[in-house]
Amino acid sequence: MMFRFAFTLFVVMLAHGALAKEPKLVWFTEDYPPFNYHVNGQVEGISIKALKLIYQDLGWKFDDNEVMLLPWPRAYQMTLSNRNACIFSMTYTEERAKLFQFIGPTMDNHVAIIGHKETSYKLSNLKNIGNLKIGVVKNDIGHQLLRQAGIDKESLVFLASGFELVQMLKLKRIDLIAYGDVIARYQFKRAGINPKHYRIVMPLSSSYLGFACNKAVDQHVVDKMNDALKTIKRRQPEIFDPEYFYSKAE
Repeated sequence: MMFRFAFTLFVVMLAHGALAKEPKLVWFTEDYPPFNYHVNGQVEGISIKALKLIYQDLGWKFDDNEVMLLPWPRAYQMTLSNRNACIFSMTYTEERAKLFQFIGPTMDNHVAIIGHKETSYKLSNLKNIGNLKIGVVKNDIGHQLLRQAGIDKESLVFLASGFELVQMLKLKRIDLIAYGDVIARYQFKRAGINPKHYRIVMPLSSSYLGFACNKAVDQHVVDKMNDALKTIKRRQPEIFDPEYFYSKAE
């Protein structure tokens, strides 16, 4: 009887160890340069490079086919509804920490309301929005921060991506956008728009970006990935710098 119990315990521990060693995770992401974006059928950027290094350091096999680039609202919901799913790059908030397990930080992320330099918008607080229309991506951190602040849905214009946000801002179809400052600057660049013509009208939040997994993903897997990420950041801090990344990509 004791032998049978010991054998059963060994099998359970072996199965748990195998899970931690080679987890079968599905990764969702969006077009969010310079952290993750689509080039010639592949997802590239700072975050995907960091993710591959995490797998490499842990001795796990990385499968590019298990990374799916989707519009952010769909990627967000797919991660919430799939037990083995993770998403990147996600800005950490206390609200999101109740829904996901975070791996990070990878790098800082400053979210702001951004507008054209020629405009005279002055927002001392979000109650001064008035009739201005703010472009957001649904469930993106900019949208969630405005929602938490009680901004009416009628003041928001929902667009599919940051690339559409900067295009609509240039065309003056919207007055402002709520988005990550670093990401917005690179979206302006991709759209052929000079980012120097735009300014931060009002800061919204300073947090960090990272990877986030469904709450059902094994905690041991998340812990191991966090430990690996810390090691990589100490070893290769330069790869988490957007300016360094683009200097190498150009």
